[in-house]
Amino acid sequence: MSLACGIVGLPNIGKTSVFNAATGAGAERASYAFSTVEPNLAEVDVPDPRLEVIHGYVKTDRVVPAKVKLVDIAGLAAGASTGEGMGNKFLGHIKETDALCQVVQCFERAELARETPVDPKGDIEVLELELALADFETVSRNADRVAKKARTGDKEAIFQGEVFARAKALLEDGTQLRTVEWTKDERVALRPMFLLTLKPVLYLANVGDDDFDGSSAFAQAVAAHAESVGSPWLPMCADMECELSAMDTDDRALFMEDLGLTELALPRLLASVYRLLGLQTYFTAGEIEVKAWTIEKGDTGPVAAGKIHTDFEKGFVRAEIYSVDDLVEHKTEAAIRAAGKLRVEGKAYVMRDGDICHFLVNR
Repeated sequence: MSLACGIVGLPNIGKTSVFNAATGAGAERASYAFSTVEPNLAEVDVPDPRLEVIHGYVKTDRVVPAKVKLVDIAGLAAGASTGEGMGNKFLGHIKETDALCQVVQCFERAELARETPVDPKGDIEVLELELALADFETVSRNADRVAKKARTGDKEAIFQGEVFARAKALLEDGTQLRTVEWTKDERVALRPMFLLTLKPVLYLANVGDDDFDGSSAFAQAVAAHAESVGSPWLPMCADMECELSAMDTDDRALFMEDLGLTELALPRLLASVYRLLGLQTYFTAGEIEVKAWTIEKGDTGPVAAGKIHTDFEKGFVRAEIYSVDDLVEHKTEAAIRAAGKLRVEGKAYVMRDGDICHFLVNR
């Protein structure tokens, strides 16, 4: 599945540093660079050590990781929802993403001039108010549209009108719609509007190089807000991650050891986005390639097969499945089969994270 995560925040707080740290770790840049109108785009490989484990036992021509598209969206200032600073254009880019990574400044630096003191909670509130105001306009237009149809007695339009009225009232108070409980049918009604405040959010505290663990008061303010709204958060020193991602492997390892870092933040960032969206990974391993595939938790075998080719979902017969641990223990697929560890699963099988699969389909 194609997954897009929008990197958002106020101007000059480190969004592009986060993006550059990710793209420096092997991402493929888009054909156009950042400008005041268009966002930066990149597809980033999702780090997964299980791929190399599998490849150690299944020799193939290539290893293909899952990918996440990162969208570095220009800073949203107060007034963006009314078009300030090309705000409407930028808000449109956010609509096209599945999740948001909101970068929040959590350090003080003289060269980063601010009109106000560093205030993580205040910065979050400014940006999220703009998102709420933009959504209010979107919902209001759609409420007016369905009202005409509702007056004819159309049941679907009446229901949509009720849902939109509730959403309008919440947005007028500045409430982020993702923090509110919605029924499945209500979400179906809201979905076509691609509302910004319904998107799941990961709060990224952009910390200084003396606060990698996010223990400062600034970072903890982000943590407290994230907890209050039921969202995850992550501390990350974006400038340091940029430097590290640009180094070769040996230099990076030495530098990280000096800093007391055991891993880059990018894998944790992407893992957090996966959890945020309820995603998991399965693998295929054959003569040509070992490949990671992204699916939603709860997806069945036919749905997973459909990620390879849409016809595979309709033609699904069964799946032969084993785990990475099975492969490590028995070394080959033939040995796994001989040991009785190769499972044959039907259409009702719910996929597990890390399954290695062969799908049998009617074509």
